[in-house]
Amino acid sequence: MKLNSINPGVIAILCATSLTIGIVTPAITVTPPPKSTPTNQTTPPTTATPANTPTPNPQPATTNKLPLVVVTPLTPATLKNFTDLYGQVLAVKFTPNQQQKISQRLSKEWMTNLGLRSTVAQTIALEPQIVRGTPAERTQLQTKLVANLRQQVLDGDTDALWLVSFYDASSKNWLAPGKPPLTRMTTDMSAEVLCFMVNEIMGKSIATSDSKLKDAIATKLTAEYAKIPADTKQSLSRLPATWLTFKGNDWLRRGNDFREQMRVHWGQNLEAYIPEIREMSKLRRDRVAKLKADPNVQWDRMNSIQRQAALQKSDPEFQASIRTLAPTKTIQLNNYINTMQVATAIGNSPTRYSLRLNVK
Repeated sequence: MKLNSINPGVIAILCATSLTIGIVTPAITVTPPPKSTPTNQTTPPTTATPANTPTPNPQPATTNKLPLVVVTPLTPATLKNFTDLYGQVLAVKFTPNQQQKISQRLSKEWMTNLGLRSTVAQTIALEPQIVRGTPAERTQLQTKLVANLRQQVLDGDTDALWLVSFYDASSKNWLAPGKPPLTRMTTDMSAEVLCFMVNEIMGKSIATSDSKLKDAIATKLTAEYAKIPADTKQSLSRLPATWLTFKGNDWLRRGNDFREQMRVHWGQNLEAYIPEIREMSKLRRDRVAKLKADPNVQWDRMNSIQRQAALQKSDPEFQASIRTLAPTKTIQLNNYINTMQVATAIGNSPTRYSLRLNVK
């Protein structure tokens, strides 16, 4: 029977990357000691035991065993079925090289990556709806699926980035041709990165990566892409993957002295285009410059912990300076995109700092 519509839950299921497994711990049974029976029999004298000394009463050993999770092996039939169905829903014909990449990734991570196994299993379960849906229904499904995958990437999901990369690799989905081409994932991540940098400079959430900003950056980069230098194009193409790595590693694991110097650097890149950040950017720049110039601080000889302590000591003065600034509630970054050198500000910025800058 032909299906008239695709279940709206398809999108959420296809995008699922994790499952919750409930683990029940066996109850521990304690056997009470046997009751003693009074007796009049005389017993030989023994060494006295203090009344408050408990008598040892060993309990039977108990073992808490976690249930075994049985993973069904990845078979060639399962791999082919998933590849065919996923290609259909994305309207992409996988090249032999792409098919090999899918096979290698799934084979390598099948036993350990619950999210990928879930995606494969639930995609295959939806075969009737994917195959029998009308062209309009499949287009609608594809649009929603790709949008959801992109949002999951922005939320930090590297598996979603891998899945949507096959859609972006098709020339019909490029925003602009080139080596490498410009994709919507790159422009969406550029908006995310720009907002992150501005919010860090300002010390609060003041800019939002909404659809207006994403569309403005996509339009700007698409129009200028042919003139962008080759090395900047390479940086932009790597931006989604490298930014996720940067946020999950350097930004979280390195000290506040590193993060503060990143804010200073971002401010220097962006303050020429965004008037609202100029005063705050200058305060941050002056603060770090003052610490570096202070002979009593000896910034260049300090380790990260000592620098963080020096920053913390200077914080009251820094906060007092912030209170003198006019309050800023929101910044509409899309208003500045036309005058901003987006490719330079974003493409050359985020994740190479730890290697390219001499952060001291």
